[in-house]
Amino acid sequence: MSTSVQDLATKPGGDAPARRVTAEPMTPATLLRLSLRLLWRDWQGGELRLLFLALVMAVTSVTGIALFTDRLEQALLAESANMLAADRVLSGRGEAPAEWIEEARTLGLRTAETMAFGSMVFSDNGNVLVSAKAVSDAYPLRGQLLVSDRAFGPGVPIDGGPPAGEVWVESRVLPALGADIGDILYVGNAELRVTRVIVQEPDRQQGGMMENAGPRLMLNTADVPATEVIQVGSRVNYRYLFAGDAAALEAYAEWLSTRTNGEFRLRDVRDESSEVAEALNRAESFLLLGSLFAVLLAGVAIALTARRYSERHFDYVAILKTLGCTSGQIMTLYMSIQVVLVAIAIVLGSFLGWGIHALILRALAAVIAVDLPPAGFSPYVVGSMTAIICLLSFALPPLLALRKTSPLRVLRKDLDSNTLSARLPYVVGFVGSLVLILWYSRDVVLTSVLVLAVAGVVLLLSGLSWLLLRSGNSVGMKAGNAWKLAMSATRRRRKQNVLQILVFSLTIMCLLILTLLRTDLIRDWQAQLPENTPNHFLMNVTEGQIPGIEAFFRSHGVEPNQFFPMMSVGVTRINGEEPRPQWMDDDEQSNVTERSAGGSDQGAEEEGEDGRPRRVSNRQVTWTSRLPNDNEIVAGQWWDENPQPGFVSLEDDYAERLGAKLGDTIEFDVGQGRLIEAQVQSLRSVRWDNMQPNFFIIFSPGTLDGLGGTYLSTALMAQQEKVMINELLREFPTIVVIEIDALIEQIQNIIAQVTSAIELIAGLVLVCGALVLLACVTATLDERFRENAILRTLGAGRKLILSSLLIEFASIGLMAGVIATLGAEACLYYLQTEVFQQGFTLHYWAWLAGPLIGMVLIGLLGLMATRRVVNTSPLTVLRHIG
Repeated sequence: MSTSVQDLATKPGGDAPARRVTAEPMTPATLLRLSLRLLWRDWQGGELRLLFLALVMAVTSVTGIALFTDRLEQALLAESANMLAADRVLSGRGEAPAEWIEEARTLGLRTAETMAFGSMVFSDNGNVLVSAKAVSDAYPLRGQLLVSDRAFGPGVPIDGGPPAGEVWVESRVLPALGADIGDILYVGNAELRVTRVIVQEPDRQQGGMMENAGPRLMLNTADVPATEVIQVGSRVNYRYLFAGDAAALEAYAEWLSTRTNGEFRLRDVRDESSEVAEALNRAESFLLLGSLFAVLLAGVAIALTARRYSERHFDYVAILKTLGCTSGQIMTLYMSIQVVLVAIAIVLGSFLGWGIHALILRALAAVIAVDLPPAGFSPYVVGSMTAIICLLSFALPPLLALRKTSPLRVLRKDLDSNTLSARLPYVVGFVGSLVLILWYSRDVVLTSVLVLAVAGVVLLLSGLSWLLLRSGNSVGMKAGNAWKLAMSATRRRRKQNVLQILVFSLTIMCLLILTLLRTDLIRDWQAQLPENTPNHFLMNVTEGQIPGIEAFFRSHGVEPNQFFPMMSVGVTRINGEEPRPQWMDDDEQSNVTERSAGGSDQGAEEEGEDGRPRRVSNRQVTWTSRLPNDNEIVAGQWWDENPQPGFVSLEDDYAERLGAKLGDTIEFDVGQGRLIEAQVQSLRSVRWDNMQPNFFIIFSPGTLDGLGGTYLSTALMAQQEKVMINELLREFPTIVVIEIDALIEQIQNIIAQVTSAIELIAGLVLVCGALVLLACVTATLDERFRENAILRTLGAGRKLILSSLLIEFASIGLMAGVIATLGAEACLYYLQTEVFQQGFTLHYWAWLAGPLIGMVLIGLLGLMATRRVVNTSPLTVLRHIG
């Protein structure tokens, strides 16, 4: 009677009667059959279930998060594109060649056209300066145009702009003209009938400041020639709108890039609005950070379970080798099992990931008030590649040790089977983690922060673990039996406890970072746009008008804000040399307070007249003795209480592009052939997305005395108070009022959507962390079975053993919580100050919450995972290990 290798796979125990052992030839088919039998045997025995669960967890969490973030990001971009009324916008100061538009249509893109210009409009009862906008019939391509049939009435969506012969106006135009719906308005030489009131315009804030000065009047492009308003030299901004699929848009952008010659620029929402771009970038960074944590935790779970699986198979591999299996066949056998396992995990995890993301979207349907586009295939690829890389990085090193197992281990259980370097699994695991994070994030900064934080935790962990285990010797001798047993178990498993504390610390640190960063981000975002955020800018105010405007606002119950002096200057020389800055796109100044009449010429370099040195085109500058809000000095110092003229403060990034530094002398062209010099006294960081007046250049008081200039201020007015703008303009007809309500509302919508996404991802990471904790505890079950069987044989009761287990895990949790809190604070400092550009404050409550979470969470999970150890009879355990 003989026993083959396949019989051994089916009945690995030693209870069968003695039979003659023969080695069946190990053909590929035999190896395949054996691997499937081993897979089924290990699955029934429970050895593969935890490894399979870890793989499924990795695919599910990563796929679910990737699907959700992918669709949410697409939705946020689509929603933000509504602010452009298109996916891409081509803008310039002249008409684009007809062949450019035809090429877009050939590629399948939808097109529309707008023309913006300032003009006076008249009625039989008055006149007012408006921001006129001519639109083609297809406008808008994205977003909604809301109109009403009466002034200040509720808006309803409408397809297309005004037809030929009609104009639509914003509400405050009608009382300013003494007109009503149905009246004739005179735009240039054209007589057009006002038929509707504009309530919301998707791209109201796009274009230059002067193009948006005054209330909106919208007409059809077919009526522009009849107005005769546009003449040679007229200031007109042409915008060509495009919408379609991403591939066609990219193809058109590439085709156009060789033909524009700098006269036109093709942009998307990130280029057009820096405020929206900043909100979207922060949203993506945070969603990405949560995904990185899930990837890291999934890898740790796979490493722990694969290590336990391989250790439990050393004896079995030794038996296989005595039956004639080679090291190569051993690897083929076990890798076949892993390939089958990971394939099933990818399929199941992908389905579960889709289900999780669908449940998330259903739960957040009331909050995410945008239509989510279908998910692409890339999230499934991300999840699948995550499982494969995790398997190769975390599961392969322990499996490599199996091929080195000696057949002598059949007779000598104490023979070391792991002949590989002890550092190899950690090195390969670290490299695998780095590859995963870099591939998934495509962000070197975030990856570096995460890796450095983990490295810091590991170093700190080694020292603190040594102190804890060393102190346990003296404390344990004086404590009760449960405490003594817990400390003794902690000392015996020093290496395992170091690994467990590391895993627990990383998990708690991830949760703390997500929770604290979410709280700080949302608080900071909301602080940027509080309820009293100004929604109107007042420009072109003279110094003599300031007292009257302040009195006007106070009489209407509105508190006036600070007035900033403003004028336009250009840099001509730095330390006597011509400036040679990097190219600065005009959208650097997309903040409404920084755009000047220079429009698209801002930020470029040009030759001066009469052979004068070239200069960097004009910036709007101010002068003040007080450092503006949300400005922080990063180098040098602000001027004192009695500032002297002749000094200037620069925004730090702007100074870097100019090549200017502290102490440099800069020559400025202030117009009319006059030049002044000022020394750089300080460099500032500026928060551009706070909807407040911000400037690249601030002079010390007295430097620009006698050079003229106008003033700028802000005001907050509710919708029902906007009618006072007409009274203000009648009393002060030369000032310009710009409304930015739509931009503020758009950013607040993005913040609300991202808040919900952050809460969800924090929950997913919590689930991943809990599974990692269970995997870590399960990895020590074999040793615990043996220890507790011996203790119970010697008379220890279940209550004593349970108490010792609770103390052991709680002490590990306490230590992990302290280390995690310290690591989270260090990581948050860098993330908030460098990545998210925020201020940092110490989170005192986290130093209580971190250790408490560690003790409760790890204590309870550890006790739940080890209850089977206590409930299993000592006789059963001793027979099993006998």
